[in-house]
Amino acid sequence: MSKAFYKNSEVAKSLCEDFLKLYISLKDSVSKPNNNPNYLSAVGFLNYWLNAELKKKMFNENIIVNDFYDVLEPYALSIGSINFSSIDEISVIKNDELNNMNILYNIYSNYYNVYNESDIVCNTKATCIDYSKKCVQDYKKLIIKCPQIQSDFCKAIDKFKNKYESLNKSTKSNGDFHSKDLISLPSYQEALEEYQSQLYRKKITIATISIICSIFGIILILFYLYKVQIN
Repeated sequence: MSKAFYKNSEVAKSLCEDFLKLYISLKDSVSKPNNNPNYLSAVGFLNYWLNAELKKKMFNENIIVNDFYDVLEPYALSIGSINFSSIDEISVIKNDELNNMNILYNIYSNYYNVYNESDIVCNTKATCIDYSKKCVQDYKKLIIKCPQIQSDFCKAIDKFKNKYESLNKSTKSNGDFHSKDLISLPSYQEALEEYQSQLYRKKITIATISIICSIFGIILILFYLYKVQIN
């Protein structure tokens, strides 16, 4: 990767290398036809990851994700051991959408720190409850934007809700922690009233709470978060 493009060339190079590792881990899906659901999920996650990492690690360089990918692509092709295919779907994710995707990512991270789809994996009841609290707090931030389940974003939140509540009703356990000990998720109305109360105390008013626009592939993206975490 050329050092002429970026102030911090080492960070840029590290991002390229990490992207390629993630690409390789999803190679089977990325190799499928571009209308295949697994392909769409994989490239959706790669696009999210690259946007999020650039925002977090190279925020002071005002880099457009498409431009970074244009540099990353020849770098990847120059590495003979990687069978790299160009991804046309790499594009800029708006800040509001990216922020909400980050929160959803964190929700699933904390969820999978409790349950890995087969077993309770947190070691103590206190640890499990702490992860549950984090899930609930982040869930509140998102559910208030979804008075109706219409957009892909709101469907993704509803999908998490169903997953979390299904675990809560199950008989899974580890040590002194039982799945029924999970903190209940609030309803839309409960979360909204709490949010409005907080705004009132801060003497801030809001006219409306907008619904986030549809985010391409977000419902399937989180599967790849789980897949990457366990590999």
